[in-house]
Amino acid sequence: MIEEETEPTTEVEEEDSQLTKLKVKIPYDEDIFETNENYLNILNDLLEDSKSILLETLYPFLDDFTDVQVPSKYENWQLRCCVELYNMADKQGITNYSENSLSWTKLSDGLSNSLMDKLISNVGVPSRSQIKRVSDGVYNVTYDSRQGE
Repeated sequence: MIEEETEPTTEVEEEDSQLTKLKVKIPYDEDIFETNENYLNILNDLLEDSKSILLETLYPFLDDFTDVQVPSKYENWQLRCCVELYNMADKQGITNYSENSLSWTKLSDGLSNSLMDKLISNVGVPSRSQIKRVSDGVYNVTYDSRQGE
């Protein structure tokens, strides 16, 4: 039996996979999005925003997320975050509303606690190899974003 070698997935393939999954969770509706281009732009914005929220929470002391990918164990979290962000979009700013026995109260200004509680920040003391002395009293610390996966 010959085993096929599989190439590691690239960032673009990973984003396409997430986009495909998000399309299932947030289906196209012409009345809401008007065009397919608007729909794809909104989905990509949701993926980008959810990635930022995720990485800022996982790595609170990291300043640059340019080369940091969403850890695979959080891909489902990212999709759930996108759905929550999408559902919040038309309700922002509403704190209390009541009319003809219909009542609406927004409990929080952000994502649900049950979703955010799934994230565990990656913090700790950097190893000696991550600390480089620049000058007297000035050090540069590098973090490995893959640590903790």
